[in-house]
Amino acid sequence: MKISSVSGVYDVYRSKPAVSGKKSTGGSKKDDLKVSDKAKEFQVALKSALSSADIREDKIESIKERIENGTYNISAEDIADKIISHM
Repeated sequence: MKISSVSGVYDVYRSKPAVSGKKSTGGSKKDDLKVSDKAKEFQVALKSALSSADIREDKIESIKERIENGTYNISAEDIADKIISHM
């Protein structure tokens, strides 16, 4: 395909008036933002999760003590159930 003349395309762009970046003063419309209650709840939960510690030291210490005392027993069936539930 051979394109020999594109001057017609340039003429179209030249004939259009330039759009300025200024706002029109004609209307008094304002942007409005409404945040849903669900989004507000999510924001509170997210802040709480981000501010909490990644490692629960109290739970780790409890398990360590039970292992040292020999009272930390988990059945093989419970382990298998957990593995299967995460697949």
